[in-house]
Amino acid sequence: MKAFLAIYLCFFVSVCSRAQDFAPDSSITTTKVAAVSQPISEKLSIKGQIDAEKHYRKYKGASVGTLITSLVSPLLGLIPAIASGSSTPKLKNLGYPDEKLFQQADYHASYTRKAKKIKQKKVWTNWGIGLGVNLAIVIAAAAGQ
Repeated sequence: MKAFLAIYLCFFVSVCSRAQDFAPDSSITTTKVAAVSQPISEKLSIKGQIDAEKHYRKYKGASVGTLITSLVSPLLGLIPAIASGSSTPKLKNLGYPDEKLFQQADYHASYTRKAKKIKQKKVWTNWGIGLGVNLAIVIAAAAGQ
């Protein structure tokens, strides 16, 4: 019955509604839109973000340290998570691919900003894993009693 009602409703709506009507003398007009080029600084900032995603890999010390500490205690794990998550990666750890590009201010700023976000994401993910493992242990211990 529900299927019949749904089919009837669809049929009724399609019969009662009006389609778009074009007058016989109407014509379609097109306009040429000039391609808008991005400023060089915007291109550099986008390239900096893309390169940071590809090349920044030296966050592992901070993220592994946070994971190990938070496996011991999530409260203790907050200390390295906050400290390393709020700090900008060191220049030697950035791993940027091109020195000349890195000297450009827009590229440098966007690369380091994206690298910091990557580092923060990894650090806080590892802290969350440590918290989850501790919660699972506590729940399992409580269920066993």
